[in-house]
Amino acid sequence: MAMELVGWGMIVPLAGASLLTGVVQSVGTLWGLLRHYWVIAKLLITVLATVLLLVHMQPVGHLADAAARAALAEGELEGMRIQLIADAGAAVVALLTAAALSVFKPRGMTRYGRRRQQREAVH
Repeated sequence: MAMELVGWGMIVPLAGASLLTGVVQSVGTLWGLLRHYWVIAKLLITVLATVLLLVHMQPVGHLADAAARAALAEGELEGMRIQLIADAGAAVVALLTAAALSVFKPRGMTRYGRRRQQREAVH
């Protein structure tokens, strides 16, 4: 039951805040939102992770209801437990990938970024 409370009360709002602050910071910095592929990749990872979190919260809510009622047999929860473990593993991979992109910043500008860089070099 605590997973549902913490998920909706803390994790989901923080995921939304992560998405919002990432967009605001990218727009306000030299890196830009659409100039580099790694920034776009991080944006897509964050959006996908947020959507998957919202999808993940459905089985968490169902599991919390089942635990509160204690009416389900032990074997009926096995599939949900496996899904929760797989979701948590996918979240770790997404966070590590986003962190690696932030640290290593692979080369490669988008077409928009190259045009913008050329325009700034002329002026």
